[in-house]
Amino acid sequence: MTKENNKTSIEKALEILSVFSEEPYEYSVMDIVKITGMNRTTVYRDLTSLENYGFIMRSEDDRYYTLGPLAYHMGSAYLTKADYEEKILSLLEKIGEETKESVGLARRDGEKIVSIYSIEIHQAIKVNDKPGTFYPINRGTYGKCLTAFRDNPVSYEQLAEMNFEKETPQTLTDPQEILDEYDRIRKDGYVLSIEESFTYAIGVGVPLRSPDGRVRNVVAVSFFKQDGYEKKVEEILKILFKYQHEIEKYLR
Repeated sequence: MTKENNKTSIEKALEILSVFSEEPYEYSVMDIVKITGMNRTTVYRDLTSLENYGFIMRSEDDRYYTLGPLAYHMGSAYLTKADYEEKILSLLEKIGEETKESVGLARRDGEKIVSIYSIEIHQAIKVNDKPGTFYPINRGTYGKCLTAFRDNPVSYEQLAEMNFEKETPQTLTDPQEILDEYDRIRKDGYVLSIEESFTYAIGVGVPLRSPDGRVRNVVAVSFFKQDGYEKKVEEILKILFKYQHEIEKYLR
C-alpha cells in the first residue's frame, strides 16, 4: 500500500470503498482509519462524498457505514452478465414449476424494501409487482418479513407515527398488532400474508440470509385464495424451505 500523500483523491475514495467488499461488510470511521492508514479527516470526507453519491450508507444506528443502493445497482448490472443472476432465477423458476404459482424475491436496502425478481409463468393473472417496486412494512410477505428481521427493530413509537392505510379488513394498522406479527415471523421462520393487500391474495415467504448472516432478502410465492388453501400453504412452505439455503449461496 502506498503512502497516503502519494495517492490522488479518487484513489483514496476507491480504497475506502473497496474495504466494504470484505467481511464484516460494515465499518466505523475509526475501523477504516486503522485498515487504510489514512487520517480521520480524509476518511470522514471521502465517506461523506461516497454517501452523497449513494455508494455507501450509514447503518440504522449511525455508528457504521455499509454499501449503499448505487453500489448494489452497479453490482446488479454486473450480475446481469454473470452466473449469479442466472442461478437465482433458475432456482426461482424451479420453485414456480413445483408450486405452479408466482414467485418473487425482494431485498431491503436501508429503509426501502424493493422487488428484485419476479417469475410469473403459471399465473393467467399477474400477482407479483414488477422489479423495482417498493413495499410497506405493515403488510405483505416482503414488507413484514424484511422488517421483522431488521438489525435495529422498529419500535412501537415509530409505528405509531406512521400512517398505514387499511387496504383490506386484514391489513395490519395497529402498532402492537404489527409488532406481534414481527415476533411471530421471527419465531416461526416464515411469513404469511392473507388478503392483506387485496382480496383473495395470499403470500407465503421465507427469509434469506446473506453471507454476513443478516436477513436482507426474502423469497415468496403468491397465489389466489381457494377452499383448502391451508394445505397449499403447507406444501409451498416445504418447497420454499427446500430451496432456501440453495438460494442463499448466491446472495451477495
